Amino acid sequence: MHVCCLDTISKVNELVKNEQEGRLFAVVHICGKQFKITSEDIIIIEGYWPPQNGDQIKLEKVMLAGGKDFTLIGRPILPQDLVMVKATVIEKDLSHTKTIFFKRRRKQYMRINCKCVTADEKILFATT
Repeated sequence: MHVCCLDTISKVNELVKNEQEGRLFAVVHICGKQFKITSEDIIIIEGYWPPQNGDQIKLEKVMLAGGKDFTLIGRPILPQDLVMVKATVIEKDLSHTKTIFFKRRRKQYMRINCKCVTADEKILFATT
């Protein structure tokens, strides 16, 4: 790492240690989508998601993190030892069935592909 990077990281660590960072935020990549999250946020994730209710998970794809006086930008993601974002699954429910219909014009080609179950999940995020 360059000297300027280490200097910036040490300043950020001092702000966090002295609890002067303000409200922290992060941009994370989950299930093909990006979410801007802060502490105590609730977001909905559509699609298949393996964790169950009450599971603590660590979000590893953090693209950007920041506070009142600083912003850390990843290229494309931040190193895992630099930023840690934890989340708790608070609810998991099943949504409606989605039907996908394929047709090619004038070819007598029609297919119906039904996805039986998709899951919507609400996750409580806490950045640390």
